[in-house]
Amino acid sequence: MSFSFGFSGDDIEEDPNVPSTTDQDAPTAATEQNTAPPIPAQTHDLNEMLATLPDKISYTISSTTSPKGFTARLPRRELFDVRLQLMAEDDGTTTNALSGLDSSDLLPNTYEGGYKTWECSIDLVRYLLDRGPRKDLDDLVRVNHVVELGCGSALPSLLLFQYALKNGLVGMYFTLTDYNVDVLRLVTVPNLVLAWAGTLDESQSKEIFGEAGNPLVNGEANGDFYLSPEVLNAFKNKLTEQGITLTLFSGSWTPIPTLLDLIPSSPDLNTFILGSETIYSPASLAAFTEAITALMKRVKTGKTIVAAKRVYFGVGGSVDGFREA
Repeated sequence: MSFSFGFSGDDIEEDPNVPSTTDQDAPTAATEQNTAPPIPAQTHDLNEMLATLPDKISYTISSTTSPKGFTARLPRRELFDVRLQLMAEDDGTTTNALSGLDSSDLLPNTYEGGYKTWECSIDLVRYLLDRGPRKDLDDLVRVNHVVELGCGSALPSLLLFQYALKNGLVGMYFTLTDYNVDVLRLVTVPNLVLAWAGTLDESQSKEIFGEAGNPLVNGEANGDFYLSPEVLNAFKNKLTEQGITLTLFSGSWTPIPTLLDLIPSSPDLNTFILGSETIYSPASLAAFTEAITALMKRVKTGKTIVAAKRVYFGVGGSVDGFREA
């Protein structure tokens, strides 16, 4: 099956500028004698997620430069700020939400690493930067649907989201999936708001933010960002104005029929699928392969780009295993 938008390329494309490493930042799975059952897939309402956010969040700028010298400055919520909100919300009935912040281990069917920004997601941003403006970035004018499987902080999607906003692309769909709903709520969604704010100019910022100001328009590398009702309404209005549809999906990618039911599609919805570190174990590799195959089969035109380490020692995933799946 050829996943392309009219330009050459294999389903799995190795970029010589992206290192294939097996360093200490690779995901590691904790050994569990009694693995929890998979979390059922479901989608979530953007308004409900925005309503759970505090009035102020802390952010930092992830500045990424590609081998060819292109730079992206993508704002994301600080991890310590996520921890503070989780601690404030903790009623003692569950430890799952905080467990992902307290350990780098992945817990099968419990926590899949979404709080951390993994190395390969940054590699994927670099890769997309070097393929633009005449490849993947320009291809957004012919893409209707961006899907990031296992998004976490969603840096690759943030790059494309900002590009769509800055260039006035209308009618686009962005589907962001993470195993844990709290990752979507506390990391992915705030990052989308920050990414939008980073596209505003001074006059737009003054109208929306008033005296509080938009720290991102001034290029402040880190600081506090106020989520006033006016700011959140302006964000949602921008989505409506450009006809951008956000689908927020948590839980397991399998069974596949459930996945397909929850993710928007039509044969004419040209699809661009992204994944980073999603093949770290045989179980995740199998589910990911099933998911992208099913998603690609139901569209006429599509492309998938996966960033991964060549081998994940200790957990069993590998690029070779992905090729053979």
